[in-house]
Amino acid sequence: MTELPIEPAIVVKDTPKPRRLATLSQAKAFVEEELRRGRPPPWRDVHRRLSSVANAEDAVEAIGALRELLQLEDLLVPHYPTEHYPTEHS
Repeated sequence: MTELPIEPAIVVKDTPKPRRLATLSQAKAFVEEELRRGRPPPWRDVHRRLSSVANAEDAVEAIGALRELLQLEDLLVPHYPTEHYPTEHS
């Protein structure tokens, strides 16, 4: 279930360039990195939800919670056509 694709991918404000989260495992790894930086309790809740995904419905809800958190913290890159999103290799 960890390689479950995220459609559309989540693009996060990051340095030196935006970061694209295209799978559940990438989203979980991103949240884990943010927790190591000292993010507040809502991040722990999102991490718990991402870690406990057991089916597609859980995944949709966990990804939705992550999108909402990123939007609240102004870390979500606005929607652009997919070809403009950075990839892991660009």
